Amino acid sequence: MKSTKCLLAALFCLTLVTSCDNDDDTPAPVLEEEIITNVTLTFVNDANASDVVVMSNVAPDGQDGASTSQVTGAFTTGATYSLSLSLVNAEDPNAPEDVLNEDIIQEADEHFFAYAVSGINLTMTRDANDVAGPDGSKLGVNTTWVAGTASTGDVQIRLIHEPTTVDDSNEFGSVSGGSEDINITFEDVEIQ
Repeated sequence: MKSTKCLLAALFCLTLVTSCDNDDDTPAPVLEEEIITNVTLTFVNDANASDVVVMSNVAPDGQDGASTSQVTGAFTTGATYSLSLSLVNAEDPNAPEDVLNEDIIQEADEHFFAYAVSGINLTMTRDANDVAGPDGSKLGVNTTWVAGTASTGDVQIRLIHEPTTVDDSNEFGSVSGGSEDINITFEDVEIQ
């Protein structure tokens, strides 16, 4: 009887110890990349609201499919422009129309916009009121662009999902790691 009690006590202790296992095998939820089919960058001259440059890209199948880009208008030499972004998922009728406000800004800690120019004299700064992530890095939604001397070149916009590191201290922003929600280069952009 005494050995049965000892055996039951040992079995109870073993059951208690193994049932209190602290390991949680449930993986943390992974935030999915956004599907963005329509991207529009609208630059409005701060001194002349009728001076507008629009860069649009339509990718009916999302980032991995074929896309069509268009640039309407030209920047004016010496002018300052405010950028307005529109990112839309037209693929899913149940998705929020404006992916930028519904997903990206709400998940600022999971995203970063990096821009680049080639051959065109444009400079860019992230505005003081730009959306910031938890680390204080500005997302790149609210930006100001200044057109330099007459030139023609390319403007690139990238939206990085879950970047490893971001740096908003340089002009157009830099990033490492993560995956691209968008990567679009608009060609033959002009400053006149």
